[in-house]
Amino acid sequence: MRPNYHYAPASNWLSDPNGLVHHKGEWHLFYQYNPHGEDWGHMSWGHAISPDLCEWQEQPPALLEDDRFMIFSGSAVCDAQGTAGFGKDALVAVYTGAQLGPDPLQAQCLAWSNDAGRSWEKYAGNPVLDLGMADFRDPNVFWHEPTRRWIMVVVLSNEQRALIYASHDLKQWDEMSVIHTAGAPGEVWECPLLIELPVEGTDETRWLFKVDVLRGAPGSGALYQTGSFDGIRFIPDGPSLEPHWQVADMGSDFYAAIAWHEPRDASGRPVWIGWMGNHAYQGQLPKQGWRGAMSLPRRISLRRDAGRYVLRQEAEPAAVRGVAALPCTDGPVPASARIDLPASGDFALTLADRDQRLLQVERQGTALVMQRRDPVSPCLDNEQVFTAPPGAALTLWLDHGSAELFAADGLVCATMQHRMASNELTLSLRVKAEA
Repeated sequence: MRPNYHYAPASNWLSDPNGLVHHKGEWHLFYQYNPHGEDWGHMSWGHAISPDLCEWQEQPPALLEDDRFMIFSGSAVCDAQGTAGFGKDALVAVYTGAQLGPDPLQAQCLAWSNDAGRSWEKYAGNPVLDLGMADFRDPNVFWHEPTRRWIMVVVLSNEQRALIYASHDLKQWDEMSVIHTAGAPGEVWECPLLIELPVEGTDETRWLFKVDVLRGAPGSGALYQTGSFDGIRFIPDGPSLEPHWQVADMGSDFYAAIAWHEPRDASGRPVWIGWMGNHAYQGQLPKQGWRGAMSLPRRISLRRDAGRYVLRQEAEPAAVRGVAALPCTDGPVPASARIDLPASGDFALTLADRDQRLLQVERQGTALVMQRRDPVSPCLDNEQVFTAPPGAALTLWLDHGSAELFAADGLVCATMQHRMASNELTLSLRVKAEA
């Protein structure tokens, strides 16, 4: 049941994407990885490289745990001017070193590569940012050209706050400001992202702050605000642009998404990618030699809609080239395909296999219901209810083990993994038109 057009490792556990950087024509995807098995543990950075966001070549693990730290989530940047002292054009990883046990500690560390990411050396002066805390993690780092310095946004997970730091050399960091909870639902913040995005149809840009909430948030737990950023503080839009917090993906399996800050397409849109998984049940899934896959890479932008800025997501065209488009009619379907759902009217679409696993998408007026049932792995049973305009065309990107639903305008996305049998003869498609 390996995916056809989504990235998954050859073996072992995969989760959060890390260190997304484009360098010398290559897209680098690092990710949380257990080199020793399919369960969470021994966290290190796996590594894959692509020339086009479609074909991925898995590399040996980039950063391995050591006697002191596991390698938790973080960023990678191209230090073109050699500000950190590791050489011009060095790749620099900024990650959380996590010390478990009776004296838990999370602190921010560096590693660098001078051979296009093929080998890495950890900085002898690690950690470079240490507050003496057990829950201080997931640095997202980027170059801020207006202030000519590096910016880091990192979360105090259990306090549900984010801190913004600045640095001229990636080693010495000064705290600039705080991003507060501001009524965000759920608890335990992880994997922040702060990035400038174009507003479609205008010359305007706004900044997006995204954070993943481990428990208690709607959808996949990926929440975002829009606002402004001056190199010191992020100021959320509002109060006229309520609600402050919006949901990036209404399924149950789009988590820890971060972006390649550069390069961007002709419309100024960067690419982001998320883990198609959920810590609530991922470790309960049957073993199959590997566990975990990435979402489709998605181009992201903002659109002004009903008095607020809304995230727009579109599957990266290169990543889905060659995926077969199927008519939305009853009958067998392959496990990997594009299915265009009815653009008008109520409907119920059901995908099922011989073991009565099913995935259903149903539209009733403005309500969309995405439901997953799995009698073999009941931990996957899930139902998500959200809204979309009644006339919105919908596309379901179906692959071995996953389904990603996109509205045509890109303002609604929902991602769910599944365990339906991958043999195309065991899948069926049912569509029912409603009055």
